[in-house]
Amino acid sequence: MLGAVGKLLVWEAKSMLKLLKLGVVMTFLLAGALLFSTRETQAASALRTSENGASPRTLYFQNCARCHGSNGKSQTDLGMRLDADDLTTSSASTSKIIRFITNGRGDMPGFKKKLSAAQIGSIAGYVKSF
Repeated sequence: MLGAVGKLLVWEAKSMLKLLKLGVVMTFLLAGALLFSTRETQAASALRTSENGASPRTLYFQNCARCHGSNGKSQTDLGMRLDADDLTTSSASTSKIIRFITNGRGDMPGFKKKLSAAQIGSIAGYVKSF
């Protein structure tokens, strides 16, 4: 049989273990909440409107869909003739996509004179959502 001091030590050990488990759970919950509250999904950024009121989707359709198609697969007549990239399989980073849209690439013209940096960035976010 344990004495009073022994029972107190057992109780403290169990309490400390419970607190440790609670701390671990709280850490994971807080980390998850922080991750999801600060990270905007690509789909959400693709729906946001630019400074001229046009959504990224609208900007994409106005400037890119002629070659890359509405779904980004480049199955349009012009896209197939120019061998435009299939955007749905691209692993290019957002910054690289911004560079391509800004300066052009191969037969693709650059859009830096037609679109603002914010509009180009929003299109790049939309393209990443494919």
